[in-house]
Amino acid sequence: MIRLAILSLWCLTTTAEAQMLASTSVPQQSRLKQEFFQNRNPTVRALSDVLHELELKYGIKFAFQRKLLLDKTVSLPLPATVDREAVLKAVLKPSNLTFRKVDDRYYVIVEADEATSRLAPFVAPLEANQLVQIRSGLMPDDRLNLAIPAALAMRQSVEVAVQERRVMGRVTAEETADGLPGVSVALKSTTRGTTTDAAGNYTLSIPNEGGTLVFSFIGYQTQEVPVGSQSTINLTLKQSDQTLNEIVVVGYGTQQKRDVTGSIASISTKSIKDQPVPNIVEGLTGRLPGVLIQQSTGAPGNSPSIKIRGLGSISAGNGPLVVIDGQPLNSGDLANGGGLNLLNPNDIDKIDILKDASATAIYGSRGANGVVVVTTKRGKSGQSRLSLDYYTGVQQITKKMDMLNSQQFAEFSKEAFNTAYLERVPGSKIDDPNSVRAAGQRYRYPRGEIGGVNFDNPGSLPTYDYQDMIFQNAPISSYQLTASGGSEKVQYMVSGNYLKQNGIVKRSGIDRYTVRTNIDAQVTSYLKMGISLSPSFSIEDRVNTDGHWANNGVINAALSLPPFVPIYQPGTSVYNSQAFYAAPYDWPGITNPVANIYEIDNKLRTTRLLGNAYAEVKLPFGILYRGTIGGDVRQTRQNYYQTSALPLNQLLPPTANAAYSETAQELNWVTNHTLNYQKQIGEAQRLEVLVGLESQKNDFERSRIDANNFPNDIVRTVNAGTIIGTNSSRNFSDQWSLASYFGRVAYSYKDRYLANASFRRDGSSRFGSKSRWGTFPSGSVGWRVSEESFLKNNRIVSELKLKASYGISGNNAFTSNYPSLGLLGPDNYVLGGALANGLAVNSIGNDNLTWEKSRQTDIGLELGVLSNRLFLTVDYYKRITTDLLLAVQVPTLTGFSSAVKNIGKVENKGLEVALNTRNLTGAFTWTTDLNFSFNRNKVLALGPTGDPIRSGTGVGESNITVIGEPLGSFYGYKQLGIFQSQAELDAYPHFADTRPGDVKYEDVNKDGKVDANDRTLIGNNQPDFIYGVTNSFSFKGFDLGVVIQGVQGATILNLSRRFYENLEGNANSLTTVLNRWQSAQQPGDGTTPRANTRSTGNNNAISSRWVEDASYFRIRNITLGYNLPKTLIQRVKVQSLRLYGGVQNVLTVSKYLGYNPEVSGYEGPLTGGVDYGSYPLARTYTIGVNIGL
Repeated sequence: MIRLAILSLWCLTTTAEAQMLASTSVPQQSRLKQEFFQNRNPTVRALSDVLHELELKYGIKFAFQRKLLLDKTVSLPLPATVDREAVLKAVLKPSNLTFRKVDDRYYVIVEADEATSRLAPFVAPLEANQLVQIRSGLMPDDRLNLAIPAALAMRQSVEVAVQERRVMGRVTAEETADGLPGVSVALKSTTRGTTTDAAGNYTLSIPNEGGTLVFSFIGYQTQEVPVGSQSTINLTLKQSDQTLNEIVVVGYGTQQKRDVTGSIASISTKSIKDQPVPNIVEGLTGRLPGVLIQQSTGAPGNSPSIKIRGLGSISAGNGPLVVIDGQPLNSGDLANGGGLNLLNPNDIDKIDILKDASATAIYGSRGANGVVVVTTKRGKSGQSRLSLDYYTGVQQITKKMDMLNSQQFAEFSKEAFNTAYLERVPGSKIDDPNSVRAAGQRYRYPRGEIGGVNFDNPGSLPTYDYQDMIFQNAPISSYQLTASGGSEKVQYMVSGNYLKQNGIVKRSGIDRYTVRTNIDAQVTSYLKMGISLSPSFSIEDRVNTDGHWANNGVINAALSLPPFVPIYQPGTSVYNSQAFYAAPYDWPGITNPVANIYEIDNKLRTTRLLGNAYAEVKLPFGILYRGTIGGDVRQTRQNYYQTSALPLNQLLPPTANAAYSETAQELNWVTNHTLNYQKQIGEAQRLEVLVGLESQKNDFERSRIDANNFPNDIVRTVNAGTIIGTNSSRNFSDQWSLASYFGRVAYSYKDRYLANASFRRDGSSRFGSKSRWGTFPSGSVGWRVSEESFLKNNRIVSELKLKASYGISGNNAFTSNYPSLGLLGPDNYVLGGALANGLAVNSIGNDNLTWEKSRQTDIGLELGVLSNRLFLTVDYYKRITTDLLLAVQVPTLTGFSSAVKNIGKVENKGLEVALNTRNLTGAFTWTTDLNFSFNRNKVLALGPTGDPIRSGTGVGESNITVIGEPLGSFYGYKQLGIFQSQAELDAYPHFADTRPGDVKYEDVNKDGKVDANDRTLIGNNQPDFIYGVTNSFSFKGFDLGVVIQGVQGATILNLSRRFYENLEGNANSLTTVLNRWQSAQQPGDGTTPRANTRSTGNNNAISSRWVEDASYFRIRNITLGYNLPKTLIQRVKVQSLRLYGGVQNVLTVSKYLGYNPEVSGYEGPLTGGVDYGSYPLARTYTIGVNIGL
């Protein structure tokens, strides 16, 4: 029967071929002969066309791969000969091709150097029972399907019936346990094969004697499985090394990593999806070279800051531009991670950090500080998928301050009062009662007059731990539901997330709701459209944790309030404070921290809609048009109410209440249009050209109304109180816009020599007409040495690429949108003898202002060893930022004190190293990702005279920016120790009222006295280097991830410690004051001065005493997971189920005395690294589950 079937097929085939050949008319063949062999005018024809014509001329058939013929041509006329194979050789040889003859009418075309190896599987004898499909001309894919007639197969077959059987199974991906569609399943050494369906299932008929199945899929390791007697074979494919094939998002496009010549760091969110981080930026900490992420506050709803390759600006922003799915956000939104704080981390697929100028220059005036490109998840064709991700956990404070208990405080305070009394009152004695000591001089201390508090009997005092009263173990939960899938025409991804996070400071927290919809549709063969929408809503309960207690700073109050003060006044429900004891003893009225928490309502509601839509059109000549329009609309409303239980002035009893309501709205619109042309030029060359236009507009408006004197604390809206005058009812609005055109060219020769160039020209409304437009070019080159013949087949070195780049990018993220204009402000004038309201110019405009420019050079190396099992990336860079915007002094005759000009220059240079290793493979896997970076920041120029810039943090000048030093260095006196005796005091310069036991400051300028002129540089917050190590392990169904991260060499100006070590005895202190100087025989630790309520010697001045080492080593995260076996979960119709548990902020090792060595209470570039009572970080314990349906 089989023989009969083959004979029938042979008859049909030969008959059809005869009819086809007969249809080739004589005139047509004559035309071919004339054009190909007798044409005296040289011409060039496509190789595919010539082969088709030769098939018609000689009645033969060719089989080949499509890519072999792409862009190849033939020069006519051909040599005049009757030998068709001689003609064929002449046609193919210029393209480095040849042929292999199957029989007189069938030829296979292959590359000349692969003729033998590539043909072997196809000329082997075929089995008689196989249906051989005849194809001629261009193949529909890259597989070589040989056009051999059935008669050839028949001649090499056997005349026996072959018995067959079926093998079936399912192929899944190791990392997700999901079915893999499109996997090739082939019977080795035959042409039999099939592919898996959308769920990963397959069925294949094989000979009864079996054989070996070969499973292959792009991006996964090919596996071979002997069939034996098995009828079901399920297989899990492991990902292959994709280091070089990884797709990297660049400006307005993508590239394979092997083609990238710039400096780009990438991370997939798969590796951080299980960390309990409400903000994606937290999950990036320590994972990317050259990227410093500082989590300066643990307050819910806040985002860490991102700094790429140092600080480059004095008055403009230092944060990167954030681009989400091709949509640039407002570059001024840098306080919350560039606007990422409201983005659901579960919706993000990948993040690419563009660092050097060749990568960022295409973003022009917004790219100087780097670009963070976020790609969200999108749907894929195939079976619909539903997933549920949930985690819950508890947060707790990682550290508590060691404060004095009541007994220690009483003894310390008593000593401070007695020191001042005995030193300033001649003839005084230590046992003099308060009635003898003068009032108002801070000589008296509690001796039972109020509330029974007696420092002479310290053992009778209770101790209250206010840290326990303001901190709590706080729950956190996240619920995520995602649906994705689609057909070849339409793909979708829809997700919803609810996050509830209570803060570790009581009454603080956030509730966040996010939804994302991404839809892509292939409307026609040439038109593709898509839309992305992400609405979100959040409610933040805010507690004022930062700053001074007088401004309701909860943490400062909790650490400063003496530990014996009860929450309520004795026998009442009235909140107590130190003011209750203030009058007799001249103490400050330190507020009650618990009252500050519960008697202030502060809610921030944020509504946001982030979205864009695009259309892609395939145009002639291989040109792709893409048009995008996007919008980011945000509305916030903050309602603040302070009850009558909490006085506005903390030295007064409760008498007043107050409130304000503030609303803000921001609309950020972006449109861009690009044309992209990609061309494969022969086999060796690839060219891509991109040109585009973009426009962006931002509108912002804010309004605020203040009120007080509410009749009660029940109705808390501002209309229930008395509006506080017109000055407290404020409205503000402004806008800016940007117009741009840009282009990029990328070229590759033999995947060996790479070149890229980009160009952008921006016009900004923020500048005057004389300098509104700026130009930002860049260029880069790369040499893949590993593709050279002398290294290509090296067993050790699998990849070696050298690269270099240079370019210019800009910075237009200013605090003002109108620096080029002279602005008007409210002013009064006299009209008709009466005072009238009016306007006056309050600033000088500068029509020549332009953006700051960064010129950056980058030299890099990429090295892969042992099939990229070890992959090393090294980048050295140097970035010089010029035209810094500074407010410089102007002559007083102008009526103004300063004006803004482009003056100043800053340099950043450094080295970045990243090493990725696959340490163990097989059943037990272990990979390591290590990165190390250092950056050196230096000011090169400041204004025409080079005068330093002094800046402060509310307690006087604390920072200075000076030529030759980093931006915002700490500025103050240098402490040498403590004066131990009068003789030492007499021998060295000092402040006038200094006594033994006071601080000894250095006479820096050697003028024989200590004064303000001796202040000097005492540190800076910029680290010597940063590092991160991520280890990932897996064994069977278990996986373990450990993230370690650290900073070395940074310092912090701990101004909070000035309160907690002020040695005046009227507020609680750190236990470090127990090591204070008490006498020459009890000198203490040599740095802590004596206790004295009337502090002398300027002991609390800003000095090196308050500068602390902020280096730290932190185990950032540990996560352990387990994937349940398929055989267990499929019983309940579940495709995958993973359980996991983890700890965030596991351990921090640091010498820093404060809560958090990452703290920076002031985010400005000139005042960074100052601790003034910031919200601490939390340690978070979580358990979670990932379910795939």
